[in-house]
Amino acid sequence: MTAQHILLGITGGVAAYKSAELVRLLVKAGHTVDVAMSESATRFVTPVTFQALSGRPVYVDLWDARPDNNMAHIELTRRADCFLIAPATADVLARLAHGHCNDLITTLAAARTCPLAVAPAMNKQMWDNPPNQRNIAQLRADGVTVFGPGHGEQACGEVGDGRMLEPEQLFDLLTGLTQAKTLAGRRVLLTAGPTF
Repeated sequence: MTAQHILLGITGGVAAYKSAELVRLLVKAGHTVDVAMSESATRFVTPVTFQALSGRPVYVDLWDARPDNNMAHIELTRRADCFLIAPATADVLARLAHGHCNDLITTLAAARTCPLAVAPAMNKQMWDNPPNQRNIAQLRADGVTVFGPGHGEQACGEVGDGRMLEPEQLFDLLTGLTQAKTLAGRRVLLTAGPTF
């Protein structure tokens, strides 16, 4: 697979620690990774960790003046092949489903020109909550790819659906998503076996 430019959004859930390993895997495979974090995500893992792993600046503030045009929410998505939000909390999923743009992550999602994928991460009751399920259905209807969630032991000690997929799983799914984008609009002829 050719190297891709991945934009990774990290929101405030305990599964944010898994995103550090995902960045490591992506960079090791030759991809460029830009990281944007919500303010609450920085309470779980610091931007310094992601800067060290990606080798690139990390964005937290919607008003970050580092891009030449002072519009990080535009600049970051224009150079990305894919935008993955992992972990995606119930809160950010609700805001995405309803088109809210009140922080860097949701504004990036609204301003993007690339495919969007989310990796939900939450307690099993939060995952099963009817409003959350409606939000997931709306996001899928809007063309957002939903990776997971996984089933297993959660940070709260309960077992069930809601945990974020493991970094290796997300890496494989993200690779498939970006390959599909690369082949979009191309015609392919496959031949195999005898031709009658």
